[in-house]
Amino acid sequence: MYWWRLIHDENNFCDCSQYRICRNLRVANCSQDNLSLCEDTSLVRCRNEFIINLTNGPRVEKEEENDTLDNRLLVIRASISQRRIYLNACIGGEWGREGSVKHKWAPGDEFDIRIRCHDKFFEIFIDHKLVAKFAYYVPISNITHIYINGDAELYSVSWEGKYYQIPYAADIPGNFYPGRKLYISAVTKKRAKQSRLLVDHLQRLIRNTRSEERWGKEENSLKMSFPFRKKRAFDLLFFCDEDRFVCYVDDCLIGSYTHRMSPRDIDKLCIDGDVELQGVHLK
Repeated sequence: MYWWRLIHDENNFCDCSQYRICRNLRVANCSQDNLSLCEDTSLVRCRNEFIINLTNGPRVEKEEENDTLDNRLLVIRASISQRRIYLNACIGGEWGREGSVKHKWAPGDEFDIRIRCHDKFFEIFIDHKLVAKFAYYVPISNITHIYINGDAELYSVSWEGKYYQIPYAADIPGNFYPGRKLYISAVTKKRAKQSRLLVDHLQRLIRNTRSEERWGKEENSLKMSFPFRKKRAFDLLFFCDEDRFVCYVDDCLIGSYTHRMSPRDIDKLCIDGDVELQGVHLK
């Protein structure tokens, strides 16, 4: 899986020669499924578009008329003015059949793009919604570089690759002491009813503690409207403060939970329910 967050800010118009992205990153190993990439950027206006390429080499733009470019196994070109995102591939100098999907971004909007690799195709998520599947022309093991250019300012890049089993359980090295952060990325399933520690069918987010074989009093208040939707991806962040957990969904504060036991005693993580895990990170 790859993901991007990009911002388009109409109030910061500037000369593209000063702020143009031209980033070409080498991928160490793209032979495994479910590889992940994360990029933070902000958009500026020049051509009013940006492009993301997954390629089998660093040669993506011609410097001379007779230059031969490397294969582009996936090309994502977003046009802000046309409100469309175009998908294609170019193998051996020949373009495939172009597809496109709509977007609703306006200048100044923040948005999110994710690409997930499977056995035979990419999944493209726009603002946490699956909008397209793009079949491979050649195996993804040929991908060696990620190339990004256009009206954007890049902040950071990271990637990973793993399939997760549900129920999911893992040890927490060093325990969940104050200052640590737990990141969970997932997609709610089409017929989702509930996920332990996340949501239930009444559209509540329930927090509770079980200690000495007894459950405490449930808490279900939210700082915002119910943030989870079926078939939508989401990012969940738990921050362990000295006296409470603070919870964010897609960078929005949704609530907190006062510690009922020392977080330093928490040494395991369990996730269950109607979700498809895409990433679990502890920092």
